[in-house]
Amino acid sequence: MDIVRQKQVREWALLGLVGLMAVVANLPENLLQKIGIEQGLLMAMLGLMVVFALFLYVRFFFFLIYFLLAIGANLPEQWAQSLGISQTPMLIALIAMVALSVLNYTAKAMPTGLEPKKAKENPEATQMLIDAIDKKNLSYFKTLLTMDFDVDLPGPDGITPLMRAAQKGEFKMVQMLIRRGASALPEGPVGRASDVALKNSFPKVAEFLTKVESVHAEAASRQASRSQTTAEAIA
Repeated sequence: MDIVRQKQVREWALLGLVGLMAVVANLPENLLQKIGIEQGLLMAMLGLMVVFALFLYVRFFFFLIYFLLAIGANLPEQWAQSLGISQTPMLIALIAMVALSVLNYTAKAMPTGLEPKKAKENPEATQMLIDAIDKKNLSYFKTLLTMDFDVDLPGPDGITPLMRAAQKGEFKMVQMLIRRGASALPEGPVGRASDVALKNSFPKVAEFLTKVESVHAEAASRQASRSQTTAEAIA
């Protein structure tokens, strides 16, 4: 079973599990009692799955705050009164935290632990991507791009997926690779991807990649300048 099939199996298994639990949890209560299933338990399990998903995407400290605020805001009224807890401020705080988190994620003003990380090198996935380009299999190509791996990793012949797409004149695949984060700057045995496209008589692809090269070179220059400034400040 290849890596794409494995990913699809995991996704469908999770989707099927959640869907099944949601359907069963919403069956009539008397029917659930007849078959010996506790509706409240099913709802709690669904809630736990959401909580665990939240835990995977935010730092533990923020997860703990979200969790405690959510519990406090949803305590039964009698419990809240006996504990002297006012639920309205907790609910307002929870809404505010969610709103601020969304704004911060959009503006990237503060580190959240969700910053993009360097993609992992996966030679198998790289070769499968190149094979999909060779076979002009766009649907399989799209599926591979949803996976987390370094699309700039060259194959055994030193050709990156972007270079191969340029070599084949697959303009749509070239654009998709660029959107996925592929760099137009690496050089292979016959030059950059733009050079490959031009040598294989695909001027439209070459022109597009030349423009992308300028953008990527400017971004790399800014990044190098920031790194140098940071290093000097530390020194």
